[in-house]
Amino acid sequence: MTLKKRLVLGFGLPLLMGAVILALVVFLLVHHVEGGYFDSNGVRIHYTVQGQGEPLILVHGVGANIDLNWRYPGVIRRLAKHFKVIALDLRGHGLSDKPTEIDQYGIQMVEDIPRLMDHLRIPKAHVAGYSLGGFITLKLLATHPDRVASAAICAAGWKDPEDPSPLPNPYKAPVRKDASPAIRAGMSGSDGPKTLFHGIRNWVGDQLMDKKVKKALKQRYIDLAVDRTTLEKNQVPTLCIIGDEDGLLFLAYDLRAHLAHLEFVEISGAGHFTTPFRPKFKNEIEAFFQKHAGH
Repeated sequence: MTLKKRLVLGFGLPLLMGAVILALVVFLLVHHVEGGYFDSNGVRIHYTVQGQGEPLILVHGVGANIDLNWRYPGVIRRLAKHFKVIALDLRGHGLSDKPTEIDQYGIQMVEDIPRLMDHLRIPKAHVAGYSLGGFITLKLLATHPDRVASAAICAAGWKDPEDPSPLPNPYKAPVRKDASPAIRAGMSGSDGPKTLFHGIRNWVGDQLMDKKVKKALKQRYIDLAVDRTTLEKNQVPTLCIIGDEDGLLFLAYDLRAHLAHLEFVEISGAGHFTTPFRPKFKNEIEAFFQKHAGH
């Protein structure tokens, strides 16, 4: 092989791979499977429907959308074999409206779910939420338990309203809440070295979500708090499923300790980003919702 050909291969292949990866990222950013829309107290919310059977509503995480959280990992395809799967883009995300006022988030994100159900004339549904969607689903159990047949809280848990500490970073190794301040700072703080993955994730997140929306949303996280007594009174069959490398793992343990009627599944070697792609994740939530169908 001539020197010229070796140089072309040596530099051309990495450039080609980089171009392919960039094209894939751009596709993920701009491509949406469009469904229907409804008015949720003045905010237009986008949703999709796939499959037949009992209604099952999917609620994605912060900075994501229907496609990134549920469609690309194959969750919608799996669940649509047995259920009428209804997935919504949270306000501020995807193809839904993106208001920047603080009072448009928090409890309003919870209320979007029963409003969607009313729009589709669904009295009761199964609900699964991932990350932020999991906290929204837990709040839904507290505020509208009569509308939920069963629930899956995925990659999320329970944050005690009496605990003043910030939420852990879901993309870093889980840290026990009783760990020393030095360990907490090193494991869940923001001063550590940034990996390439975290850099790409943050960049993609910035493209998907307006900074004003993100700020408004975070200021209303407090609205999603649920007190311990409410957890202990829960009557809705619930699943909590999380990877053992997820930074929210110990919040999931706290949920397991206090939420009544809870089943708990921990996925070995899975993190906050990778869990939806794991076969075990899809197997477990499919089995859980099938077990509680028709009850």
